[in-house]
Amino acid sequence: MPKGKNTSVLVVSCDKYRDLWAPFFTLFFRYWPDCPYPVYLCANATSYEDPRVSPLLAGADISWSSNLKRCLEQFPSKYFILLQEDFLFTKPVDTPRIRELVDYFHERGAACLRLFPSPLPEKTMRDNPGVGEILRGAAYRVSLQAAIWEKAALHELLVEGESPWDLENFGSKRSDLSDRLFLSIAERDRKKWPLDYFSTAVVQGRWVREAVELCAREGITVDKTQREIESRLGTLYRKCMENMGRFKGRFLSMASPASSDESHP
Repeated sequence: MPKGKNTSVLVVSCDKYRDLWAPFFTLFFRYWPDCPYPVYLCANATSYEDPRVSPLLAGADISWSSNLKRCLEQFPSKYFILLQEDFLFTKPVDTPRIRELVDYFHERGAACLRLFPSPLPEKTMRDNPGVGEILRGAAYRVSLQAAIWEKAALHELLVEGESPWDLENFGSKRSDLSDRLFLSIAERDRKKWPLDYFSTAVVQGRWVREAVELCAREGITVDKTQREIESRLGTLYRKCMENMGRFKGRFLSMASPASSDESHP
């Protein structure tokens, strides 16, 4: 079987975020019209009316991790590219590069290969300097940014009742018990990333102002009856918190004992 087979795209969502599906999929298919993988949407009881998108229905909305666990148990592919419904694509996807990364992911038998390097990996791979290893103990070793995943590897990390933030925090610690490779693209230059998107369009249940402006530039109407747009004071507070997070990430990266030019065998 060719290495890229048995791989799909999985968009993780739930019914209370269905007002984001039209903006998400409009931009997804606009910027990835030649997507070579089947596309699935994880929801509760509602499907997105587009023949290009297949539903995976989790039933009652118990928690984010519970929903995803139930969707993965129905999911027909062994591997997938994980996306979330409030990742709004901003540029054409580099499909040949994605295919190369999927093939490399299979060759190395990895658990995960992050396509959105936030944060960057600690060690570059000797056989592929465009990819690096995320070491045990690294912050956000499990990240819910765009990534290629083995279904079984992610399913093992999921705990009923956890939120996305719980999974990134506690799941990262659980991943330290695995001997599987956790990888990420290693390019610092954002222009070289195979895909790029606005992350995250909704914070604390409210539309982020920049996301609404992005949709307007793309000719997409946001349904403002379903959720509020954050206040200007909220925007200022969020940006301050984001800047603090970036500073903390840079500090942790500088404090890491691993050198960025070390290579995994």
